[in-house]
Amino acid sequence: MSSSNLLIGPHVSIAKDISLAPVRAHELGATGFAIFTKNQRVWNAPALEDSSIRIFKEKLDEFGYDRRAILPHAGYLINPASPDEELWEKSLGLFLDEASRTVSLSLDTINIHPGAFKEGDRIDGIKRSAKMMDEVLRRTPGLRIAIENTAGAGTILGSTFEELDAILSESEEKDRIGFTLDTAHLFGSGYDVSGDPDGVLDQFFSRFGKDRLFGMHLNDSKVPLASHKDRHESIGKGLIGQDAFKAIVKREEVRGIPLILETVDETLWKDEIKLLLEAGA
Repeated sequence: MSSSNLLIGPHVSIAKDISLAPVRAHELGATGFAIFTKNQRVWNAPALEDSSIRIFKEKLDEFGYDRRAILPHAGYLINPASPDEELWEKSLGLFLDEASRTVSLSLDTINIHPGAFKEGDRIDGIKRSAKMMDEVLRRTPGLRIAIENTAGAGTILGSTFEELDAILSESEEKDRIGFTLDTAHLFGSGYDVSGDPDGVLDQFFSRFGKDRLFGMHLNDSKVPLASHKDRHESIGKGLIGQDAFKAIVKREEVRGIPLILETVDETLWKDEIKLLLEAGA
């Protein structure tokens, strides 16, 4: 078994210029990586410069990165499930902007949190979330959306496979929707990826099939199983443990999709990448 189609790397910074992201990933030995397409904590940002887009693409080619090895992450201000009509529309505008940036970089998938319904009925929140996914897909040809599972704090949607399935079922553009599984979020929501990583993945694949898994976030957890909290830790230093991640990267189903580290100590990223690539070899 070869690790050549294991696409592993961190969420790298786009500070100073987005074209530096592939360089930063390459320097770490990453075979894949994630980015934000703009500052993730502001509503408005300058458009990407044509020169930055060109150099970004050139660097991907120079370092041999397949386009599907890159998983852009939508910003944190976007709430697809918001019951506030003004905030929902504002979120849609921001999501459309980030979707457009993704496509301009010749990337075809963007990761998004399903949102929080804040008040009222959970089902209404699921419908609003699916509606936003559909709007973005209809207005952004060539794009796919990867909905990220969550730890399930408060009114945040997407902490169970059943709820992810409910969002998918509400969508009219479901052929272009899949999921990103975050291991720390799985653990926080009650899926024991520490004790039975294969069983958790088998449960996902039995419901959705292999082709709905668009990516994974490989994060250990500072907080216990079913805590409904989201606290990332470095691989092997948290409560999930190194063995679980070694088992995950051995799975045939995770080859060819981005496996992204959002772990807390950047100085360990190079070692984490090496560990996982060797475990999957």
